[in-house]
Amino acid sequence: MKNYYKILEVKPTATKEEIKKMYRKLAFKFHPDKNPNNKEAEEIFKEINEANENLTDDTKRAKHDYDLQQERVRQESERRAKMQQEFIEKIIIVAAVIIAIVGVVSLIAANNVNNGTSALKKLIP
Repeated sequence: MKNYYKILEVKPTATKEEIKKMYRKLAFKFHPDKNPNNKEAEEIFKEINEANENLTDDTKRAKHDYDLQQERVRQESERRAKMQQEFIEKIIIVAAVIIAIVGVVSLIAANNVNNGTSALKKLIP
């Protein structure tokens, strides 16, 4: 999603006057007449115009702010889901290691019992 504030290099709290000032500055810098045969400057100029159109209209700006907020919520949800998945994967690994250790200890204990030795016999003379 486009962030019109970043395109115009203004804060979300910028006033219409501040937006207008940055729009003029950037539009002058990237204007096609000033940058002939420069497709990148032309694309930036179009984005600057689109951003200005959306941020100077109160209804469009409110919708853009809402959409940005929804995008942040979506990204945060995805980040948390990823963290939870990574945590679960680590728990599974730890559980597998514990199960393996218990299995090895059980085998050692069974082997000691089969050989007629026990930890108790070794401790008590």
